[in-house]
Amino acid sequence: MGFLTKFEGRMEDTVEGAADRLAKTPLSPVQIAKKAEKQMRREKMVGAGKQYAPTLYTVLVSPEDDERLFAYYPTLAGETETYLAAKAVEAGYMMDGQPLVRFIVDDGLRHGKFDVVAEMVASPLVAQLRDEEMRRYGINTPPANAYRGAQGSQAAPQPYQPQGFAQQPYQQSYQQPYQQPYQPPYQQPYQGQPYQEPDPLAYEPDMSDMSDMPEPDFSLFDSQDSEPFFDEQSYAPGVYEDAGNDPFASIPSFQQQASLYDLSTGRTYELGTGRTLLGRESSNDIVISDINVSRFHAEINQQGGSWVISDAGSMNGTYVNGIQIKSQALRPGDRIKLGTSEFTFHIS
Repeated sequence: MGFLTKFEGRMEDTVEGAADRLAKTPLSPVQIAKKAEKQMRREKMVGAGKQYAPTLYTVLVSPEDDERLFAYYPTLAGETETYLAAKAVEAGYMMDGQPLVRFIVDDGLRHGKFDVVAEMVASPLVAQLRDEEMRRYGINTPPANAYRGAQGSQAAPQPYQPQGFAQQPYQQSYQQPYQQPYQPPYQQPYQGQPYQEPDPLAYEPDMSDMSDMPEPDFSLFDSQDSEPFFDEQSYAPGVYEDAGNDPFASIPSFQQQASLYDLSTGRTYELGTGRTLLGRESSNDIVISDINVSRFHAEINQQGGSWVISDAGSMNGTYVNGIQIKSQALRPGDRIKLGTSEFTFHIS
């Protein structure tokens, strides 16, 4: 029996007795699981010879379907998470912890329509989101310092502490260091001779006797076949008689390469010299799997050797170093925030 058949059987047992409520919505748990698996395979990443699967799956539903299915979210999410973990093992994918499936209302969806967004999120953030989901469903979660061993719940193990270790930590009292006032070093005053202007006549050469000077030979300039040493026409500025002797011909033109680094996924996106589009829509140059990012959120253009980011009329705005902008030139190290996703701008 396959994973999907087992999943379907468990969901039938879960929703038994709720046919009237589920009959009013065309959403199927099996369809949600299939689409989540499809997004998992689509958004997987390859690194160091291994394939990594996303760990956060956000199911977007309409307000009407959310009202009818809210009571079944914990069971539906748990079964879907088990299904995705099994499919990841079957496909040989690596996961950073147990996956999380959550349901969020999207006012732009019609009744009976849904979408699934798969994201590569670190395990500490997944654990935080899981606690928020449990509180949302009214399910009590164990405290953060609870420890569950093989034999059941028990107190968290205490770290090893050597015998004779002082219980009271050492505290060193701070004392203001002694600062001696600054005193300039002693300088001995100059006691030499006063400065005098030199006499220029004292260094004038004696030109009275020129008998030992050789006569200049002008025969080198009498030949009619001789060519001038410098031809202004053939050696015009920037023009060389032999291109092979041009010392600057082999120097390549230098062009800087810019890139964006995703702080959440650790992925680097190279920026081209033209326009680079960023957003949630799959047709963008950089696709951001974040429900808080608009379908067409922002764009980056190269203008006169600089990279300029401009907001494309997004719903939640574009921020550079914590300040919302409409259009701004980027500098190396700038932090760009689109929705809940953050990037850093680099030039190499």
